[in-house]
Amino acid sequence: MFTEPKIVTSDDLNTRSYITFYYDEVRYREYNGKKLNLDISPNYAKTVKEKNRLLLNLQHEFTKALNSGWSPVKVKALKFTSLKDGLNQILINKLASDYSKTYKRDLEKVYNQFIAHLPTSILNQAPKYLTYSDVEGFFNQFRSSNRHYMNKRTTLSVFFSEMQRKELISANLIARTPRAKAKAVLHETFTNDELKQVLGYLESHYPNLHLCCLITYGCFLRPHREVRSLNLNHFRNDYAEIHLSGYENKSGKIRKVFVPEYIRVILRIRLQNVEDGKANIFTLTEQPFNDDYFKTQWSRAKAEMTKAGIIKPLQTIYSFRHTAAVNVYRKTKDLHILRQLLGHSDMIVTLNYLRGLGESDNDHLRDVMPEL
Repeated sequence: MFTEPKIVTSDDLNTRSYITFYYDEVRYREYNGKKLNLDISPNYAKTVKEKNRLLLNLQHEFTKALNSGWSPVKVKALKFTSLKDGLNQILINKLASDYSKTYKRDLEKVYNQFIAHLPTSILNQAPKYLTYSDVEGFFNQFRSSNRHYMNKRTTLSVFFSEMQRKELISANLIARTPRAKAKAVLHETFTNDELKQVLGYLESHYPNLHLCCLITYGCFLRPHREVRSLNLNHFRNDYAEIHLSGYENKSGKIRKVFVPEYIRVILRIRLQNVEDGKANIFTLTEQPFNDDYFKTQWSRAKAEMTKAGIIKPLQTIYSFRHTAAVNVYRKTKDLHILRQLLGHSDMIVTLNYLRGLGESDNDHLRDVMPEL
């Protein structure tokens, strides 16, 4: 049905490189990752080495997508005979893309729930005949909490946005449904003493988790994907910098992160005998730990630390990143700097992030309190 994607390239940066494969005896050439919703553009690379690395990644992603059922023919098709076909094709394309497992799981669950809710007569009609009442009736099942409702609303909106983009519907019906304000959950940060206690315990009992949390705190990387997947090639200049491509971090953009000396010391010792650039910094092999490795490690460590009175219930593995963000904000009062460190797409995301930590509105209110 399809052949394995192959790389066609040269050492001339002015010559466009691509991957090529046959699908149902039709030849396809892919110059970037746009069809898979991935930010992979080998032909924008500044060096031959970087271009070749991106080409290998592009080849890997298209191979993975083809093996998962993705079809270049289906991507081109903008017309579907029924609502069910449209939703199903969007799901297939999303599942074949480089999104997180949690995101894909939520998409698949909402898809199955929505399909089960609608009668066959509606599913077999064209998408444009779906009504507002059909959508509203589906959401009424999830009114147990505002957050639950908004999670379902946000996830289903992905399908409708895609259908609107493909001109299967003229308007996104989800946008007309009422929003529900979810109560903010305070992510409890660590005090300096708590931070030292927790890191000290992890260093003695969970060395891999200790390094993960240290990088989460000192480099602002997210633990379960960005930190877990780090290998030797990600580090530059004697471990002073971490370089992540767009597909390797949540923002989808190329990102350079500076590494504090207290982390570099540990990395030098841990990786002193490692020569394979693809070696993961935790497993020391080319294969990283599974997606839930640090989640499981943290659950065990937290239970022990809670019993010992070292940690509080609302402090999580993400509290290291939150604590670092609060410390930087208190030191600089500069949202632009914090946005760069956190890797956020815009300032609004950073502002909402600080509000979620209960931090951004405090100090300036104290400074303007009325005097007597």
